[in-house]
Amino acid sequence: MLVVLATAAWATAAAAQPPLKLTYDADHLDLDKHVLQFKPSRQVASATLVVIGETGDELAKGAATYGKESANAWSAITWDSPADTRVMTLKLRVVAADGAATNLELIPWSVAIDHEDVSFSTDSATIEPGERAKLDASLAKIEEIRKRSERFMKLALYVAGHTDTVGASAKNRKLSLARALAIATYFRSKGLTLPIAAAGYGEDVLKVKTPDATDERANRRADYVLGPAKGAPPFKGPYARVRAAWKQLPAR
Repeated sequence: MLVVLATAAWATAAAAQPPLKLTYDADHLDLDKHVLQFKPSRQVASATLVVIGETGDELAKGAATYGKESANAWSAITWDSPADTRVMTLKLRVVAADGAATNLELIPWSVAIDHEDVSFSTDSATIEPGERAKLDASLAKIEEIRKRSERFMKLALYVAGHTDTVGASAKNRKLSLARALAIATYFRSKGLTLPIAAAGYGEDVLKVKTPDATDERANRRADYVLGPAKGAPPFKGPYARVRAAWKQLPAR
């Protein structure tokens, strides 16, 4: 599952000190191991964490204390929560050595939609009639998850398009965006009312590693992820190394 963090922060600080600031990102959150890492701008004394599940109920709490080495270093806080539970929100409070405090609310929830890839022809962003059933099946999954989850947060669908390594890199970026937009537009035409954003990653995030100029159908694909409507698109791992511009579809 791809993970995203959406944040809202506020801080109070002693007059003699600058505000306490925290650095945090999706790559320093491990939901499976129940570990959140953050980097404070100066020494901190303690942190507490409240973990909220998809029902809106509290799943767990965490607490940690720190020493002088915490300044500008990654510091961890852990929690224990029941198996087979999904984290919707993390509420973190960090207290500096002088008593200044910062509160963060992080939303790491996202769902990668398991789907059968649309088969695009080489150098094409056209969805062939025989491929539409795959998108209809994906849309049904999206709607099912939306119904369960939208009462907890405002959701959006993110569609990331890809190509194989045939053709120039710049051309493939444009082609992958066209594929993502074609799929996003299809979902919208079928009645999906969620905000939808699309981006093209070209040949930079391959599903199957190949040499250049290799015709590989598995790389001509798109990924669909449901995540919070606010904040960064919920893509990490190999996606984090690639800068892509997201385009928002008009609302229905």
